[in-house]
Amino acid sequence: MKRVRKPPVFLVFLSWRSLGKTLGVSAVFLLLGMGFARYGAVWTTAPPSYAVAGKTVVIDAGHGGRDPGAVGRSGLTEKEITLDLALRLRRMFSRVGARVVLTRETDVDYGDQGDPASGTRKSRDIAYRVQKANESKADLLLSIHVNSFPQAVWSGAQCFYDTVHSDSKQLAVCIQDELAARLGPNRRRPLAADYKILTATVMPSVTVEVGFISNPREEKLLAEEKYRERLAEAIFAGTVNFLVQKQKRAGFLPVDRELPVSAPGKFTAPPEGIFHLYFGAPDNKDMALWVEEREFPPGTGTTPLSRARLILEELFSGPGERSVLLPPVPPGAWLREIRLDGTAAIVDLDESLVTAVNGGGAAELLAVYAIVNTLAANLPVEEITLLVAGEEERTLGGHLFFDQPLVPRADLVGKSR
Repeated sequence: MKRVRKPPVFLVFLSWRSLGKTLGVSAVFLLLGMGFARYGAVWTTAPPSYAVAGKTVVIDAGHGGRDPGAVGRSGLTEKEITLDLALRLRRMFSRVGARVVLTRETDVDYGDQGDPASGTRKSRDIAYRVQKANESKADLLLSIHVNSFPQAVWSGAQCFYDTVHSDSKQLAVCIQDELAARLGPNRRRPLAADYKILTATVMPSVTVEVGFISNPREEKLLAEEKYRERLAEAIFAGTVNFLVQKQKRAGFLPVDRELPVSAPGKFTAPPEGIFHLYFGAPDNKDMALWVEEREFPPGTGTTPLSRARLILEELFSGPGERSVLLPPVPPGAWLREIRLDGTAAIVDLDESLVTAVNGGGAAELLAVYAIVNTLAANLPVEEITLLVAGEEERTLGGHLFFDQPLVPRADLVGKSR
């Protein structure tokens, strides 16, 4: 890292409050600008307050009230971790002059808000949070969650971002880098996700899954005060780094780089007589869906509908006996009905799958796209509508709502097997 001369001493030792009272806010920003223009940018893990002061940050503590979120073996709940982290983040952002809006400050959910006849309790809860965030006219949104997966092997914090706002991926990358730097090795990278809290809000937004409560080691860490403080510090530092990058793009400092936004993709059809199923990675290197290749059994019908039903039933039965892959959709008889209409498919899932999948955002995201990708890879379908017990606008885990057709996600696919 290139060393640069430090700004004038009086800029370092005068506090924001005393300097602001003496010279006024405009003069403070002018002096900072002169200092940086003359002496260069001083790179630290806690960049100057000029990039944060005056910004509005929404912090969404996931779950709450009747909805505990994911629950660890010790009884530790996602909702208590996320609220604790949200309150820590509010303290950190407030100290540098940011306005902080919390979607919840206590152990509550908003399922009683809105029309009781409209949607489910979870959908009303999310709708209220979205409304509160949008009304705040915030500069960005941080939604804090805790991950969970049926198998305990997975660990590591990970960020998810919306693809609507080009800044969202940059925000996720900045936070992910700080999480890895401050909490130890972590090969996970940010992923795009169509979570409702991200897609329905009007500002750059990310979901930060701070670890896997299903992993015994991380569950123990997440219960510790010191570790939670380190988590909050990493999220805070990453967010500030992102705001500094925005200052660069605005012309205040040179831009380092721009990041492309991941996009959904199409799949190459498997050879005749073969079909592909998508299951979870067998280790903790990344969060991805891997392909398991199988042959159609003798006597399988040749119509697209009969093949679609068989393929989903095979997916829901889990990986093969000798497979090393993991089932993102817990094995079970989850398929109620499937319909095909040209390049569109409608899949009706059993109500009990909601209880089986309910957990972290990672488990929900992979469960949904295991279904979507499997159908898209084997059939000439371009969009899939998911229903639960015949109803629209449902959800499996409270993050991703089925209020519109889903398209396949090639960017979630890892190595083939």
